[in-house]
Amino acid sequence: MMRTGVKRIAILSALTFILLGLVASQGAAQEDSAEVAIAFTPAYPGSEKVWATVLLDNKGFYVSGFQFMITVSHADLVDFTTDSIVVDTIVVPIDTCTGPEPHGDTCYVDSLIPTPVRFCAIDTAGCLTNHFDLIEIHGDTADTGSSECNWVTALGMAPYGEPIQPYAGGWRCLFKFGVDAACLTDSTSDRTNSFYITPGGNSFLSDQGGGLIPFRYWEGQMMVLDGLAGDANADSLVELGDVIYVVEYLYRRGPVPCIPESADANGSCEVELGDIVHLIEYLFRGGPPPLEGCWYGNKGE
Repeated sequence: MMRTGVKRIAILSALTFILLGLVASQGAAQEDSAEVAIAFTPAYPGSEKVWATVLLDNKGFYVSGFQFMITVSHADLVDFTTDSIVVDTIVVPIDTCTGPEPHGDTCYVDSLIPTPVRFCAIDTAGCLTNHFDLIEIHGDTADTGSSECNWVTALGMAPYGEPIQPYAGGWRCLFKFGVDAACLTDSTSDRTNSFYITPGGNSFLSDQGGGLIPFRYWEGQMMVLDGLAGDANADSLVELGDVIYVVEYLYRRGPVPCIPESADANGSCEVELGDIVHLIEYLFRGGPPPLEGCWYGNKGE
């Protein structure tokens, strides 16, 4: 019996040693990788150009460039903000040979092909890429006929000899991209969108010599919140712009508020002149704050 017990203890000790070695090796592998994440971002329905922040923890690596393909989990909740759709030119080699050529001669010329490109909103203020020679984010060339953009590619290249320095202090802002939140009804229960960056062929970090830097990605999320009382124009603020928005809607055929309940500032269950008065009293005369509205339809319809 004693011999059997000793044998079991020896086996357990060996297994423990092996497991500890595996954990240590995994920890070392993680420490040898840079890390990328997208910070949690709140937004209100209908908000435009809400800035989502891409974070980098480059640890001991010098980062000179990157390419990230960023996709969303719920295209019905958010879109990437489009700044412009322009016709750019790409170089495409065209075969000018009319038939087989002797000695393997080639007959290619470079031709500039006009191509529509969707450029999306990007901001580098206060971020690590503020000094980059190239920093842009664009959508698929095939989706430029639509007003929506559901996935983008972000590109960045540092000036020669000026990479992002190694940093032991943790996460820092790499860049920010703009996102538009959709208009949602109260019945929309799932208001959480995830942003995905998959390390691999379409997403990578590079060092000064053009070599690839291994990195791990931590999933980022955007939560589309309930409407903010009084925020008629859905910019996440209650200000003069909301007064103007309701005036435009009521008297100048302006757009319907994304969340009419938010424009119903006095809680009368209608969007009307009283809401304009209520907002003015609140903003400029110390009146009571906007109420949670209960709008039930367009006045006069």
